[in-house]
Amino acid sequence: MVPEKILIFTSSLSAGGAENHILNLCRYLRGDSLRTAVCNISGRKNELEDEFVKAGVHLYRVPLSSLRELISPRVRRELRRVVRDFAPDLIHAHLYHGEVVAAAASRFSPAPLIATRHSAGLEFGGSRKVIVRLIRSRYRRIIAVSREAAEEARAQGFPLHRVVTIPSAIDTKRFRPLDPARRKERKKEWLAEIFGGEITGSPLVVGSLGGLKPVKNFSLLLRVFARVLARGPERADEPKLVLIGEGGLRGELTALSRELEIRSHLALPGFTFRPEEILPLLDIFVLPSLTEGVPLVLLEAMSCGLACVASDVGGVADTLGDSGILALPTDEDRFYRAITSYLDNEEMRNTQGRRARQRIRENFDLASWGNKMIAVYREVIRENNYPNK
Repeated sequence: MVPEKILIFTSSLSAGGAENHILNLCRYLRGDSLRTAVCNISGRKNELEDEFVKAGVHLYRVPLSSLRELISPRVRRELRRVVRDFAPDLIHAHLYHGEVVAAAASRFSPAPLIATRHSAGLEFGGSRKVIVRLIRSRYRRIIAVSREAAEEARAQGFPLHRVVTIPSAIDTKRFRPLDPARRKERKKEWLAEIFGGEITGSPLVVGSLGGLKPVKNFSLLLRVFARVLARGPERADEPKLVLIGEGGLRGELTALSRELEIRSHLALPGFTFRPEEILPLLDIFVLPSLTEGVPLVLLEAMSCGLACVASDVGGVADTLGDSGILALPTDEDRFYRAITSYLDNEEMRNTQGRRARQRIRENFDLASWGNKMIAVYREVIRENNYPNK
């Protein structure tokens, strides 16, 4: 029997890949008539919370400034209140702090506990390995979004039969190419808006989407783009670079763009709640990240029919397949050659874009992913109800 109520614990509902993964999951489960609730342990309101409310998800908050607060009677009372109020059939944890808090909360509920691992080599180093080993017996399954994440979980002592790999997925109807005429019109309007004036010609747009933080490696992309612009004489329709997102490195990236003398060709329009309206306006999508699991934004860009260049980290190679170009996150020359090859060859851009969308439709469709997630839920619930069968 499919469980009726799923309680999700997370340390963040900010704008990020893991958080959007959770939002997609809640939307899908509601479409399958399952009730979901999310307990956020962040101490402040996060950007995506309103999107969860719109999706019909009940939100709880048990703010923690440190995991040490788990010994506090107040926090324990709050966790007990959450699980008893919602009475879940299953508890599903996301991100390291979410896993630890969910393990504590599960002591107040008979519901089985599982977790999703969104990355490898990023969240579970140092002393966290010890904590994970202490709580791992409470977890009935680890769902890994990539082979690397699954291998990391097994290295932490999770038994082979309790680790299952289910790559992330997206809604291909939401993320799709625009009609060419509408795209041309909207792209011109958008570029004028974010660059603060009318755009002459039809410049190609190289772009990326993500938090402005070190792990996204956007400084490399700026250096590469400076080399792109230095290839030839200035033209009115020289390519533009757009980094969609927000974060602590905005000032540093702006300063670097001035140092590289590309500031007039760079736009930093900030965070968007509607990436499906922006991504189709790009011509080339670049993901230069230092580490990733299976990045949702890459799936989204591919589904929008974009030619993609991405770092060969985490599950990116398995995601991209032969529908894009891979580069090591330190290989500036490789990124440069890949981007310029796309800029100089429209047929190549279009062919790779079509291939990318087809790959997403065949391998990363939301319905197939959601069915796999529900199958794990069903299996774990059954084991919990009939432990000897």
